[in-house]
Parts: sequence; C-alpha cells; structure tokens
Amino acid sequence: MFIYPDMKEALQQLSAMGLVISPWLADMNGDGRFDPLVHEYLSNRARECAYTHWTEMERGYVLNDLPAPERIAQVAVYEIAASTAAYMAHESTGELDVDEALARGAMDRVESFVERYRFGTLLQLYMLVTSWENHNALRHYGEIPEREFVRGTWHRPWVDYSLGEELMFATHIGNIRIERRGDQRFVQLTDEGHQVLKQTTDVLASVGYFRQRLNMLHISQFNRFEDYEQLASEIWPNSMELRREFLRFVGIADGMQVVELGCANGVFTFDGGLAETVGPSGYVVAVDPATAMLARAGVKQNRLGIPWVSFRQGRAEELPIGEEQFDAAIGVGFLHFTHRQQALAEMKRVVRPGGIIASMHPLQANLDIPFFREWFAPILQLAAKRQERPKSYLLEPNVVQEDFIHAGLTEIEARIMPMPSVFFDPQKAVQHFVRGVGWFGEELSSLPWQAREDLIQELIDRGRFVCERYPENERVLHTSMQAVKARVSLGDSDK
Repeated sequence: MFIYPDMKEALQQLSAMGLVISPWLADMNGDGRFDPLVHEYLSNRARECAYTHWTEMERGYVLNDLPAPERIAQVAVYEIAASTAAYMAHESTGELDVDEALARGAMDRVESFVERYRFGTLLQLYMLVTSWENHNALRHYGEIPEREFVRGTWHRPWVDYSLGEELMFATHIGNIRIERRGDQRFVQLTDEGHQVLKQTTDVLASVGYFRQRLNMLHISQFNRFEDYEQLASEIWPNSMELRREFLRFVGIADGMQVVELGCANGVFTFDGGLAETVGPSGYVVAVDPATAMLARAGVKQNRLGIPWVSFRQGRAEELPIGEEQFDAAIGVGFLHFTHRQQALAEMKRVVRPGGIIASMHPLQANLDIPFFREWFAPILQLAAKRQERPKSYLLEPNVVQEDFIHAGLTEIEARIMPMPSVFFDPQKAVQHFVRGVGWFGEELSSLPWQAREDLIQELIDRGRFVCERYPENERVLHTSMQAVKARVSLGDSDK
C-alpha cells in the first residue's frame, strides 16, 4: 500500500502562498473552463515547468520505485495553476472569467512554490488531494463505471483530460480494483483504499483544508448570488425590520465611525439604515470577501449618492483597516461564516477603547417540522447515518456570548429576535438556502460533485411535491436571529 508522507506543513505552505487544488467551487458551464488562449498559455507553461523540474531525482522523491504516470507532472502543474487562477478571479473580480494576467499570476505562484519547497512536494500535494477526490467518490457511490471514472463525470467534471493514468496507478498500488460484470467494468475501493481515504481525510481535516474549501465555496456562491436581496426579502419578510431594530439595540448614532463586516451588496449598509443612521457627519467602511457583492453595493451607492461609505474587499479574520480607528465594528449575518475568535480579535483591534462590538447572526432552529422533514429528507438522512443532527453553520444561543467573554469584551448584552423563514417556492427556496447562503453547506461539501448536484435537484423536486401537500401557512420554519453587543474595555488603551 502506498503511504503518503506527512504533508501537513506542506499543505499549510501551499495555502500561505495562495495556491489551491481542484476548483470544484468554480462552477461549470458548457463553454469550457477558459478562453482557448488562456488554456493554451497554461498548457504551455505547465509543460515547460514539468519538463524542467520533473527529474529522476524528483520522481524517486515522490514515488520511490513505483512507475510514474507519464503525464502526472504536467497535469498537476496545469490543474494547480488553473485552480489558483479561478480562485484569484473570484478574489479580484467576483467572476469566473480568467484572463491571461490572472493565468500568469497563478503560474508565478506555482513556480515560486517550486523554488522554495521543490517540485516533488507540489506533486505529492496534488496526488494527496486528487486521490481524496477519487477515493471519496468511490466510497460514496460504492462503485463507478470505468468510463465515467476516467472521464471524471461524477466527481471531477472540471478536468478536460482522461483520469486513466490515475486509475492505473491507484490499481497498481492496490487502492482501487476493477470488476468486470458482463460487458461493463466498474471501479471500486479496496480495503487498502478505504484505509488511505481515512488517512488522507484526517490529514486534510487537521490542516483546515475542508474548512478552507467550504469558505471558498461560500464566497463563490455569494459572488454568483445576483438575486440575493430579492429572495431574502421574500423568504424573510421581517428581515429589514430586524436590521433596523439591531441598529437601535447596538446604539449606532449620528456621527459615528463604523466598520461593517459582511456587507454583501449593501443590504444593511443602505436598505437596513446603517449609512442613514451615522449620517454625513459619520463614516462607514464596509468589508466583504465577495468582490462581486461589493461591486453591486457600489452600484447601489452611486444610485443613492451617499459618499460617506467606502467598500473594501477583505475577510473578517484579516480586516484591511488600521488599529483603533472606529467607534464600532458590527455586522449582520457574517459571524457564523468566520473563525469567530479571529474575527472578534480583529473587530476589537480596529475599535477604540470604549467602542462597540456587535453581531446579529442566525441561531439553530427546530427542524422537526412535518413539511421540512419531508422536503429536506435527503440532507437529514445524511446526518441520521452518523446519528447526528445535520451539520450547519447556525449557532447555539450561548456560543457567541462565550466568544465575547473570551475576547475580553465587557458589558455584554444579548437579545433573540424571531425571524420566520417562509418556504413558498421550491426553486427559490433551494436557490436561496442551499446554493446561495449555503445552509447545510458542510453536509454537501463532502459529497462528490455529481452527487451534490443530484441532491440539490432532488430537493427542488421534493419541494414541488411538499408545496402541493402543505398550505403556505404550514410551510414556515420558525428561525431566530440573535443580537449580541459589548464594549471594548477602556483598560485596553493601556496595552
């Protein structure tokens, strides 16, 4: 059995240099992944990089005495560069379009990594991640027709090359077997393959790979979520009223300097009353990781003519703002997407001593409602197999207050605000909750690509049936938001 070396440190180095592998977050369409010129550029650079660095010494470093798949080095460089370019596009423009400048930037990152950590390490990381994709798909399905596996149809549809070499290599080392039944051949995991899957899963989980992948998926979904505001207003009819109540609860007032986290398309900034409340004598810096959402917020700002708001792209865990510049750092519906302790530390850093830190976020809901059990049975069943409740980003009531205490904040207050969710239309409900805000994203992210797509379509189909069976007044989930506020201690000014 082929055993991967300890790759935890190397995975962290890969992430630190802005490289990603396997861009299933980037969505698919029938027009191909990239413009032909970009594809040609990446292919040529990948070929040159592999020719230069895939030496006999590196082959031995990666594979010992095992035979090397002929094209693995070139494919690995291409896939990592393509993944990284798609990731960079989401970061810089919020779109899927990769131009030559982004492709060059991605290849530069690849070559910088190779120079610093050697080519063989890059290959090992690629093999580790892609073997997880292959093995996880086989575990989920039990078996995959050989033709579909080689084409990557069910689990890696972004590839435009054959996975035949990967199949032969995995078969050679004993992780995969091929079973013939009649005139068909099926790919299956061996016992050794199940062990390798467990090992790779543990390694990837330990370095936060799955969390990072889920976060990137959330950002890419928000970038594409053009009808977010319209759907939110229909599904959460009292959401705008709650935003204004949150402002009153926090005590935001005229003339205050405020940082808003997770601003999205400006729904709280403008429609929810934040900019109006601080007024022209105040100022708002609104931050969001989704570039496309920021672009939509900018369009809204131009239409409204409000110059005392500025937008910045960034993550709550690394705010692009100097220390102690603001009277308050607040946000609606963002904290549950973050590493909360890091986000609160950053909020505390940018607020003056005596200033306000506040969040409004969704709480766990009772899902044991007849219409919901029937509609979302496929997701509930995934959790039932583990004898757990479904994984979701929704929080328990006491969690954030404890985070505030651990952050050293004072005068902590909390309030629960009912916000019922109306499931009125199957297509819109699934678009909003599953593809949009990513509810149950953690459950779905572990599924192979096609299984995830099939499950989402099943949710839409089941929703149509449920909407016929239950009147609209029975298709309501009684969800709640929690508002928590606190102050930065005046003693922090002495630090």
